[in-house]
Amino acid sequence: MNIIKPGRQRVILPITQPEQVLLDRLYRLDGAWTIQEGLDALGADRLRAMIDHQCLGVTPTAMGDLLLLLAHGRIATYGGASASVSLNGQINQAYFRLSLQALGWRYPQPGEPVRNLESYDPTGRFKEVNTEFGLALVAGKLTSDGYSTDYLRRMTDRLKSTALFENFYVIVLTPNARRGRQHAAKHGAFLKVIQVLPEHPTPPEFDHQVDGRADRRVSTTPPEPALAGSFWKQDQRYLSLPPGVLRTLQMPRDERVEQAMLSIECDGVMSAAQLRSYYGLIPEDLQGIHRIQTILRTTPSQRTSEVKVEFLTLSRRLARQEMHRLAHRCGTGRIRHLVDVRPDPAAYKAEYRGTLKAEEPDAVIFGSDGRELAVEFDNGTYLRRVIDRKLGAFQDRGFDEVIWGVSNPLRQRNLTREIGSQLKREILLAEWWK
Repeated sequence: MNIIKPGRQRVILPITQPEQVLLDRLYRLDGAWTIQEGLDALGADRLRAMIDHQCLGVTPTAMGDLLLLLAHGRIATYGGASASVSLNGQINQAYFRLSLQALGWRYPQPGEPVRNLESYDPTGRFKEVNTEFGLALVAGKLTSDGYSTDYLRRMTDRLKSTALFENFYVIVLTPNARRGRQHAAKHGAFLKVIQVLPEHPTPPEFDHQVDGRADRRVSTTPPEPALAGSFWKQDQRYLSLPPGVLRTLQMPRDERVEQAMLSIECDGVMSAAQLRSYYGLIPEDLQGIHRIQTILRTTPSQRTSEVKVEFLTLSRRLARQEMHRLAHRCGTGRIRHLVDVRPDPAAYKAEYRGTLKAEEPDAVIFGSDGRELAVEFDNGTYLRRVIDRKLGAFQDRGFDEVIWGVSNPLRQRNLTREIGSQLKREILLAEWWK
């Protein structure tokens, strides 16, 4: 998927005024569409064209495939793509909408009684809904397997007394059958946690249209080395790779699989793109991994940096985490590859001491000479004061060096100018999705 460059952009797929109305509704009100909703709204030919031109993107979810309005679609609809809500926000908005449909609940209609319950929730997450329990404050979340128990505790502290005094229920919709149930049982006088997971499979007649799925043949790569002979020694694409990556690519497939599994275990997560470019493998070569496909912004501050990615992990716990956390781990792992550190706990530790606090780096490299190097991946969201605080904390901790990596060239240039003199090596470009 292409990343749109900053500046004025041309419309790559002209749309009609009625289509603008539909896409505006998708974006502002619906959040995301199921494939069937897209077919009903646009028809098969037009939906296929919008997917092919990356106006709409398909992302797998626990409910089924969903259609999101991407940057090219926002340009066609609104004339620009910079101002936008989060992709997770769009998915959760669709989950809430489809869950209400599945439960037979609805928003109060004009002329019907309301209690203005939303005024009790300053976060804006909860909506006043007509339910089988009367008018209630309802929220729902699909991503990250629903709201965490910690969030439910904080919400309880905030809303319990008001809900009991005003006599209304607070209802949380979740795809997880277990999370939050014990907490809800303790506070059953006002709180309900209800599992709901609408199922919206892609219609069979359109399934082959979605990202060329019918063309995907599940197989494995050949057993030979990914790089053999001498042809690649004249190709700058290969010569610019880290030495360790070059050595791995010259191994037979089984040895490359072993190295890839060691790296995934070490880093926690790897992108399928990096598996291909650094190991010459595809996800089907690996056994026992969790595969998570999504669309995300590789640089969250750049609303047009939308890319379809696939994360690979051995950990079920990590597979349930927010996508931005998986992306951060991938970026940190990319830095490890770039500085050519082997995936060995004696040489490298990701998320050192199990935290992501400001004073702790994303990873630590343990040199054979006893030196300790802090590794930090910056996806473009750090403010300058945060960067300065991190650098100061790492210095106070006594790290011998700080290795800083970023997710895009502009960030690399800007930070090189701002903090380059404080670092012992150049700021690395860690484009983990490539």
